[in-house]
Amino acid sequence: MPTSAVSTARTGFRGSSTLVWWVVVAAIVGVVGWMKTINILLLVSYTLTALLFINAFLAYRMTRRLSARRLAHPPAFAGEEIVLHAEIANQMGRAKSVTIAEVAPPALAVAWVLPHFPGGSTVRASTKVTFANRGRHRLPPLIARSGYPFGLLTHQRALAVAGEQVVLPPLGTVNARLMKRFLIRAGHGDDRSRRPAARYMPSDGDVRGLRPHRAGDGVRDIHWKTSARRGQWMVREYDQTAPLDLVVIVDPWVPSLPTERNSQRKLEWALSLAITAAWAWVHEERPGSITLAIFGETATVQSGPGTPLFIREHFHGLAGVVGTPNIAVGSVFGVREIRRKAARLLISTRPRSPVAAAIRSAGLSLAVVDPTSAAKWFSLPPDVALPTPTGTRDAP
Repeated sequence: MPTSAVSTARTGFRGSSTLVWWVVVAAIVGVVGWMKTINILLLVSYTLTALLFINAFLAYRMTRRLSARRLAHPPAFAGEEIVLHAEIANQMGRAKSVTIAEVAPPALAVAWVLPHFPGGSTVRASTKVTFANRGRHRLPPLIARSGYPFGLLTHQRALAVAGEQVVLPPLGTVNARLMKRFLIRAGHGDDRSRRPAARYMPSDGDVRGLRPHRAGDGVRDIHWKTSARRGQWMVREYDQTAPLDLVVIVDPWVPSLPTERNSQRKLEWALSLAITAAWAWVHEERPGSITLAIFGETATVQSGPGTPLFIREHFHGLAGVVGTPNIAVGSVFGVREIRRKAARLLISTRPRSPVAAAIRSAGLSLAVVDPTSAAKWFSLPPDVALPTPTGTRDAP
């Protein structure tokens, strides 16, 4: 059972609060016994000193021949509670009494107390951790420490080096039905929302029948004649079509100087939308493939099967995006994954993205969204606090 613990990674002995009084008492008793020639007091002083050395020797032996390793954990989402595991092995033939601790700030530091650790055995220690922000978080090293048997002196030894945990942007909430409608009806090169030609994007499917209107249904799906005849809104209901692949394109542009107050907020919003849209799409549409393209100073592309496992393990590029004013727009034409038959969603931190213009100039349709035209089908998680940069607003 993990308990709070704060320590340093320095190997060596550390004294307890009782050690000072123990040494003072041993010294006073020894001095009085020597000055008064009282042998019993000298014997008590020698015994207290000997117990101190015995404590140091046994505590040192308890931390020898121990090994530990951290078990890799797949990338997690910011705000998601995960369980980190570590394996500790006792390579000696005798039992030990030790504490395995993490060297970390108080918010993350934990310790596992093993009062009877059998020789030649391996135990697995685990702790629950929640990372508030995306990025590559350094995991603290592991140490073993023991104060056996009296706790006067504690010896600690480093066991495992620090690790790393990749944390993806936080997952928000997406209305997959409205997002699909938005993608299908995306325009080809202007800012108007219109239904594209069939060669660019498949339709919703064949009309199967009519049903009463529900919240989220589009106006274009209303069957006006039937609605007028029945006196209530009736909409067309479609058959399910083949799964639609998705290409998520990220334009992480930020100003060259950090002068805009909301530039970092816009970047975090875009990254959260990118991971949330992909995550919702693979759960609702179950596509054959999904692609993530990040256009920074260089283009980073990850493409693979449309599964939640692929997103969690291969969308790690979103964890380290810092934003840049130098977007490699020309690299768009070299990314062949964008040209495949799929729905394309470009998420930018700015309106009128040059990346969108380059893709459209190649004759490809795509849906574009930015913070100034925030998608109504997406909302950030309410319990996630985005960074608040300092500075003044950019001049228009």
